[in-house]
Amino acid sequence: MPARRLLHAATILCLLTGIGCQTTGSSNWSLWKSVSDDPKADLKDPERLHLAYGKLSEQTGDYATARKSYETALRQNQETEEAILGLARLDLLAGRHAEAERRFKEAVEVAPSNPLTSEALGQFYLTQNRYAEAAAQLQRGLAVAPDNKRLRHKLGIALARGGNMVAAEPQFVQAVGDAEADYNIGLILYEQGHTAEAEQRFLQAVLKKPTLAPAQHWLDTVRQEHEAQTLLAGAPNRQSSAPDVTARLQAPIPTRKDDQSAASGVNETAQAPTASTVPAPGGNIIPTGGSVAAPVRPSGLNPAMMNATQLEQYENSLSPAERSQFRAQLQSGAFRVQ
Repeated sequence: MPARRLLHAATILCLLTGIGCQTTGSSNWSLWKSVSDDPKADLKDPERLHLAYGKLSEQTGDYATARKSYETALRQNQETEEAILGLARLDLLAGRHAEAERRFKEAVEVAPSNPLTSEALGQFYLTQNRYAEAAAQLQRGLAVAPDNKRLRHKLGIALARGGNMVAAEPQFVQAVGDAEADYNIGLILYEQGHTAEAEQRFLQAVLKKPTLAPAQHWLDTVRQEHEAQTLLAGAPNRQSSAPDVTARLQAPIPTRKDDQSAASGVNETAQAPTASTVPAPGGNIIPTGGSVAAPVRPSGLNPAMMNATQLEQYENSLSPAERSQFRAQLQSGAFRVQ
């Protein structure tokens, strides 16, 4: 579906542009300027000069000049891992995957104690959907830099996309937080088509952290998609009058760092517990009159016993239609404790 394809494309683009680029354009320019302003520095450290110019050219899209600069830096020092990584990135962008992999591996061999080389090779494997190899390289980088949250987040992506959600979740929690972990796993599940499980994760993220706007956005997106599919399934002869879902699914995608990245191995048929199957603590909630529609109620929660903050958090987890119904029932006194 459009939203899922956009999410996947954004994740891959993030991975491609992030490989090995550890400095911003402004910092690269500062490095280039500081070297070029000092002619003596140019003579004493030509390797540094060509590396700076190569990075600047790469970030401005002048790939031919970038390649020449990296190659010149390598002629100065054959074990310059930054230049090797730069050439590997250029090979990957040009579609020369075998050559790119060779260079990424060479960088790891040249500088095994530098976590950036393991991270770059791990990211390459992620772009190739080689998740087991990606996880192995990222774990190697974490062995050198255990406090590197960026590495840990990418390890979570590799594990989740490889189907190991149990191992991925603590990596996400350590890297970005509890609610954010649910959000990240939800993105991966949604990207892979496990919409029921993705909805559960987005809902958990919103309940844990109501201010996490991207999670609310994707929760609404999944629910609107489900509502549209239900309408189409219930009216096969009136598909032409069905609401246009494409515009909804093409709403701006909340940005994430590399990866946005975005897992399998879960039961696609699992359904969330409904209000009718989960008893509310502290008494049964029943409608005050037979003509009132069955109230929308949170699973295992009693609206009559909830404070204002809890009610607001629960309302934020509902779809727009459910939220409207819930508010109307609250105002009409449809809930009472028996």
